[in-house]
Amino acid sequence: MTMVPSKAAKPLQVLLVDDNPIQLSLLHHLFQRHGHTTLEAKNGAEALIVLATENPDVVVSDCVMPLLDGYQLCRLLKDDRATRHLPVLLLTAQGAGLARFWAKTCGADRFLVKGRDLDHVVEVAASLVDPTGKPRPHGRPRLAQENFGVDAIQRRLAQALEQRVVETALRDSIGRLYTAEHDTLRLIRGFIEILQELVLPGALLVAYTGEDGMICHGVHGSSLGEKDRAALEAGVQKFIPPGSPGLCHWHPAGDDEDRRRAMRDPVLRVMPAVTPGYPTVGILGFLAERRAVDEYERLFEIAAEELGRLLSLEDSRLRLYHQAIRDPLTGLYNRRHLLDMLDMEIDQCGRFGHSLSLMLIDLDHFKAVNDRFGHAAGDHVLSVMAQRMAFGLRKVDQVGRIGGEEFLAYGPETDLDGLRALAERLRQQVAIEPIPGLPEADRVTLSIGLAAWEGPGDTLERMMARADKNLYQAKAEGRNRVIG
Repeated sequence: MTMVPSKAAKPLQVLLVDDNPIQLSLLHHLFQRHGHTTLEAKNGAEALIVLATENPDVVVSDCVMPLLDGYQLCRLLKDDRATRHLPVLLLTAQGAGLARFWAKTCGADRFLVKGRDLDHVVEVAASLVDPTGKPRPHGRPRLAQENFGVDAIQRRLAQALEQRVVETALRDSIGRLYTAEHDTLRLIRGFIEILQELVLPGALLVAYTGEDGMICHGVHGSSLGEKDRAALEAGVQKFIPPGSPGLCHWHPAGDDEDRRRAMRDPVLRVMPAVTPGYPTVGILGFLAERRAVDEYERLFEIAAEELGRLLSLEDSRLRLYHQAIRDPLTGLYNRRHLLDMLDMEIDQCGRFGHSLSLMLIDLDHFKAVNDRFGHAAGDHVLSVMAQRMAFGLRKVDQVGRIGGEEFLAYGPETDLDGLRALAERLRQQVAIEPIPGLPEADRVTLSIGLAAWEGPGDTLERMMARADKNLYQAKAEGRNRVIG
């Protein structure tokens, strides 16, 4: 009985490749029974000849064949831009271990060990085809456009192997980069250096999201004109969210012969750096000679994937680092990190004789706010006060929440008189500003205790004890004042 595909299933044209005539005939009848048509080849070389004139939906190939085996055929197809997106299903009667490894290495879409359930082969082959039924553009393999023969096959296999070596080197180099660098800018510069070593485009540009918005870093050969550079920037700009400043920094590339030569027919390529499950985290663009685009584009696709992974890992690392050093409610430094920084500042004072002063800050009557308006209102007050402290201090000063309603700030290279003036100004600003969402009469004020580094032998613990004593005195004298 002949099986007819359901109306939802699209009849496929399948290229079957197998040197065993019995297996080839069996697969032919199997696919026909499911309503599909087949093309047939006895080895990979014949398959390439078929692909020169036909446009099948999927290739189902044996692995072990003479002249050109399934692994080599798959590698050639995946290495060729014209046939890269043609799905390939590899079948083998060998053990799954090593054969599965080689199938993955050559880029096969799926791999199956031959068994009794041959209908499963049809199901898997059909699953590899675009379910939307969108027609795939017909592309002739590069081998079919050359003087086809054993020499051409060997030459293309050697090129594919060389390409694979470069691809592996690119992935490995970028992977090692992340283990060696933990600074975003240095990561990007290292990434660009790796691409410069492996490929020689006229220019390349890497864009990523920094603290101040989208930042672009690029390198260019001495022959690249302003017009080409502007075109590359404009291409990258299309992927940048509206409103981003898009700061761009260009650096001259090594002035070797390849980069000095002017590009006669430059081609622009821009691709997002995306990791599955993450939003776009970066953009990679390059300018290269049209004749070299095929060679570069595959490498830059890999580079864009690796850049996406690199930036996603860096983003995760920065998020974890931020969580480790910041207070989750206020966003200020937490107690541990602030005291670590202050301890290092005291060490610098001992070595270089710098001055240093600190202030302990306590919110007056904070418990009453919590009792009257609830803990949500209390959290709101803490957040508002943290913002006012951060904006009320200088850029060189550091401030953090060290527990409850208590904060700590310090001023590097600042003596006690200088910090006292700063603390008094902060206290006055806070005292006159109401808290949004609370009655105007319920204003929160600050009591502040000061302490200064008193020279060699002074420690963080002693400074904190003096500041705490002065804070206690400020509270005892009626609050809303600076003592020290």
